[in-house]
Amino acid sequence: MRVLLADDQPPVRSALRLLLEHGLDLQNVAEVSDAQSLFAFVQTTPPDLILLDWELPGLSKANLLPALRACCPKLLVVALSVHAEACPKALEAGMVAFVSKGDGPEKLLTLLDHIINGDLGKMKQELIKDWMTPEVITVQPETPLPEAHHLMTEHKIRRLPVMKKGDLVGIITRGDVREAEPSDATSLSIWEVNYLLSKLQIEQIMTRNPLTIGQEATIAGAAQVMLEHKISGLPVVDGRGQLVGIITESDIFRMVVRKWSQEESLVG
Repeated sequence: MRVLLADDQPPVRSALRLLLEHGLDLQNVAEVSDAQSLFAFVQTTPPDLILLDWELPGLSKANLLPALRACCPKLLVVALSVHAEACPKALEAGMVAFVSKGDGPEKLLTLLDHIINGDLGKMKQELIKDWMTPEVITVQPETPLPEAHHLMTEHKIRRLPVMKKGDLVGIITRGDVREAEPSDATSLSIWEVNYLLSKLQIEQIMTRNPLTIGQEATIAGAAQVMLEHKISGLPVVDGRGQLVGIITESDIFRMVVRKWSQEESLVG
């Protein structure tokens, strides 16, 4: 496996090289210190894996992975950063994994061991755009709660992106709807409850500025964001930030089942 270390700090690159060479017995390791050198190296000597400093000088996050994969279609990129909060953005950009520089070296070693042994494999490299649901049912901030509830029930879905003038401004889930409904202990009559719910608009209970993921990101990235934030679905956006789909736990499970079925048919 050809590995490229992209970090502007020589001590960091030296430590990473030592970790790779002695911890994983990897000898084919190269180094670059800025974005220009990174792209020049990838074009001339395509690596299999890049350990990328997310704050690398000159690095533009826009369309980063497609630009790199233009030279290396099967390239894996692991983002490294001292800022743990950079994780969602890195995964949204399509990084196969994110490791904080504050974590111990054993975490990076374990991750790289999985990659080298194929545990991340092709399944986790699958792109969001190939498995997302592109036809997204949406609502507006002024949509009454009963109408949103009806849409979820009718279409058997658990979340609705909230759009305003073409922009994603929120998301509402079945959990939000349940929390908004009066408890069984309420003293209100059924008519009073229905009246109050009919006046309740989505913008009053939606989650504003929801987490999103880019359509060029990987299934692995989506799964990691969902696990870290304890959510079961993500709106999918294009390079301009426009809503183009939604990816859920069900979509990921569907992909896993299909991959297992394909593998079993090949073995059989």
